[in-house]
Amino acid sequence: MFDIATYIESESASRAVAERFTDRLTDYCEQIARLSGLIGRARPEYGHNYRSVTYSSYVIFFRYADEDGLRSHLYVVHIIHGARDLDAYFIQHGDESG
Repeated sequence: MFDIATYIESESASRAVAERFTDRLTDYCEQIARLSGLIGRARPEYGHNYRSVTYSSYVIFFRYADEDGLRSHLYVVHIIHGARDLDAYFIQHGDESG
């Protein structure tokens, strides 16, 4: 999230704009975590049990964990600008979710 905020601040020349965007992005991640049911698109090509949704120009990669029951936790593992080459990104970074 820090890298996103830094990029937006440099492009917009406004820390306030960057903070507003990252606050909204964080709120969106929290919102999808509260949704019941399986959401997002399955993305097994990028990581074990990865799914994705979009927010603005970003792709949010997450996975569910069954620590306290079926899909009890949602972990956001990557947030990547949609214009990036996702295949190249995951070749470089791999499955860093642990």
